[in-house]
Amino acid sequence: MPDLNTYLQYNDPVTIISRSGTPQDPFVDRADSLPVINGLITLLELPSPTDKVNIAGFVEIDQEVFENRRFLNEHEFLVHYGIGVIQFHASQEGITHLCRYKGRGLIMYPASRIYAMVTRNPDVVITLQDYIDQIQTKIDENQIVLGRIEEVIKQSQIQTDLSKVATDKANQAADDATIAASRAKDAYDTTRLVFKEPVADMVELRLKYSQPEIGWTAQTYKDGKRYRYDGNNWIEIDIFGSNLQVVNEFKDGLMSVAEHLKLKDMPLELQDRVIVLCKDSYVFQETIGILAPFPFNGELVDVKGFCGVTGETETEIEIERTRNFNTWLNVMSSNLKFNPQSHYDNRTAVIQTKQVQAGDIFRINIKKAGLNLQNLTVHLTIRT
Repeated sequence: MPDLNTYLQYNDPVTIISRSGTPQDPFVDRADSLPVINGLITLLELPSPTDKVNIAGFVEIDQEVFENRRFLNEHEFLVHYGIGVIQFHASQEGITHLCRYKGRGLIMYPASRIYAMVTRNPDVVITLQDYIDQIQTKIDENQIVLGRIEEVIKQSQIQTDLSKVATDKANQAADDATIAASRAKDAYDTTRLVFKEPVADMVELRLKYSQPEIGWTAQTYKDGKRYRYDGNNWIEIDIFGSNLQVVNEFKDGLMSVAEHLKLKDMPLELQDRVIVLCKDSYVFQETIGILAPFPFNGELVDVKGFCGVTGETETEIEIERTRNFNTWLNVMSSNLKFNPQSHYDNRTAVIQTKQVQAGDIFRINIKKAGLNLQNLTVHLTIRT
């Protein structure tokens, strides 16, 4: 730690914090980045005259040289080691410099020795300590006033808390009464059944009873389900005839054995529909103008490509879909591709968007056209 030296012969002593520069109490490396103000930089500590001050791009001159010529060049500076001040040329005004030096401590002056000239003729001098004493007096007065205000606020807060407790109790009693009434009404609403004439299905149910009341109950005779309106939705509550056995190959149930066997033998392939997109000529990097609308809801399960004349380079094709002719979206995460000299795509295409809605329109977009590729055909298989 640096030594703390005070000169006790003064009432308000100057305090000096200094280091001895020995191995036990060495000087400290400093790097102060400070601006030039009024031609001077005041360092944060006193620099060591032995180790000097280093500023990149500048040269330090000795006090003797400066006294002989009485001016500084643009890239020169003079250090006053006794007070820790660096003097610069006028061109450096306002510019910040990084000053590197060994700090040997600092001098702290008492506030009573820093004065301000308030008026002249006659001179009136007030020290910084006078200002500090005045400020402290005002702070003490304000603390007393703040203490009184805080006491008033505290009393007001106590009364407010008491009022809040009383209000909360009243609100809680009102809420309890409201909850009890609501529970009674819920019990009535959830058990009340008002039977209505049966309808064919849910479509006719919503049309016929478009403005239902809580408790209305109706049955759909196509499936035997019974629905009750709960205030928001029609909720299925039971199925009439739910004890009927399902059909199997040996006994009638909800359908006959013959109908069951006929449905079972129906080939699944009949559910697949195919869209064919083609171009009967040379294929270039372009969007093919042939559009294919699809009128059913379904799932895109496969994409295949063929060409009559193979290309000499790779071909890449996007499958695009739209509903408004303005926004076309690629349904593939990995596009349809033809290797050179191949009549078939390389089967690496991956479908990203499989869901198809009735009214979707498809087209093919040639992102990369193989050289001399002709007579292109693309099959989209959609399962409905």
